[in-house]
Amino acid sequence: MSWTILNPATTKAELQQPFAEQDFAYCQDLSEALLKAPQSRDFPDLIALGFWLRQANLKPLLAPYKSSHFIRQPLGLVFHSAPANVDSLFVYSGILSLLCGNKNVIRLSSRSGGSTGVLIEKIRALTEIFPTQNARFQLVQCSYDSAELKSLINTVDGRVLWGSDQAIQAQRQLMMPAHARELSFGHKFSLCLLGAEAALAADNEQLQQLVQLFYRDQLTFAQQGCSSAKAVLWLGEAAQVQQAQQRFWPALTELIEQKQPLNSSEQYQALATAQQLIMSSEQQLMLTQQQSISRVAVNTLEPVFIDQHQGCGLFLELQLSHLAQLNPMLTQAHQTLTVWGIESNVLQNWLMTAHTGIDRVMPVGQALSFSPDWDGVNLIEQFSRKVQCSF
Repeated sequence: MSWTILNPATTKAELQQPFAEQDFAYCQDLSEALLKAPQSRDFPDLIALGFWLRQANLKPLLAPYKSSHFIRQPLGLVFHSAPANVDSLFVYSGILSLLCGNKNVIRLSSRSGGSTGVLIEKIRALTEIFPTQNARFQLVQCSYDSAELKSLINTVDGRVLWGSDQAIQAQRQLMMPAHARELSFGHKFSLCLLGAEAALAADNEQLQQLVQLFYRDQLTFAQQGCSSAKAVLWLGEAAQVQQAQQRFWPALTELIEQKQPLNSSEQYQALATAQQLIMSSEQQLMLTQQQSISRVAVNTLEPVFIDQHQGCGLFLELQLSHLAQLNPMLTQAHQTLTVWGIESNVLQNWLMTAHTGIDRVMPVGQALSFSPDWDGVNLIEQFSRKVQCSF
């Protein structure tokens, strides 16, 4: 694939002071364009992105990073390699880097879906009003061995690599300057923790709210988002958990039947993955299917699950009598834990003992929300330089 610039600049890209008002205005206009676009109704990720881009959200989010103890400066030229699984994810890290005053070049996957096309259209439409911002937010498509890409990487001050572990390792073969910073966000496996006692005590309205929030987290991208849970952990005694499952899953499958988020190809992929996991596991696993949802009950989380789970409506289920049982199962690949029906003090006390894995703990319904802290890394600090002032 040749080097293709998707939003050609009309002016030269120059570094800016972090948190410039014009950069916030650019975000606000992009937000309004996305929220008003009729096409966005077909892409929940664009609606979520539109709300996130509002000045009313971004300014309070970035306010803590304005300090008088040092001068914050941009890092420089930052290259972002976007993942193919969640089309709009490149905007989040790219915009935070833009707001830090950087010049950005963002490589989009050739496998990006429909929402990427809408994003490109709206970003290109801002070129006339915000030429300097679009020049610092360049979108390109190219192959990993592109001569233009190799030349670019030789000049960057930072790069952000999203994608599979194999894709990240391949991109690391491109040499960058010794001073350049690298952030990598590879393959992750997220979890959802539900309290069985709370699920049994919930009235119908509360149960419906839970399944709506669970649906938002897991099926907005057919479980392809790194923060969407692929395993559901039930906290409670076995009998409690069984009764809670009998309430929760029928309510969820009824909602899924109304919304139909999974196509036949994705459902086939979930079934094929479940069979593969059953054959690969050392445990005796059993597959349960309800409508388009596949469930596999497990006694422990095995490393093979992380490598082979493909999402698409397949959920592993694990019953825990106490949270400490989870500790030896956690690895560096475990990212987000969404939680519902667990007392905060129980959760906090357990988290103090979980030294490996779990970078984010969020309420169910907020798995896909994006903040400057991602995978244990603060993006604002990484996208900027602190100039110490001792005078």
